[in-house]
Amino acid sequence: MSFRIDPRLPLTGEVRRILAEEIGKALHHLDAARSRPEQALHKCRKRLKSARALLRLVRSGDETFCETENQCYRNVAGLLAGPREATALIETIDRLAASFP
Repeated sequence: MSFRIDPRLPLTGEVRRILAEEIGKALHHLDAARSRPEQALHKCRKRLKSARALLRLVRSGDETFCETENQCYRNVAGLLAGPREATALIETIDRLAASFP
């Protein structure tokens, strides 16, 4: 998962474009959560982590924007933490049960 920033374009616009792509992909993963929640929640949280990492990288350019966005993504990731933990626990128990019939 790497970001490509076009140096010919304004940094602010590129950061917003990348964030929109990451959030779009995170939403796509949440849509897929109905069929495979264990994978979808994990992938969604990874996208949010990537978005937050990008914000930390460019924070000095616009601290207010970055801090506001970071808080938003952190809150969303926090809401997904419980369901993700529950699905990971179920997955682990299923694997253990299969290993010890």
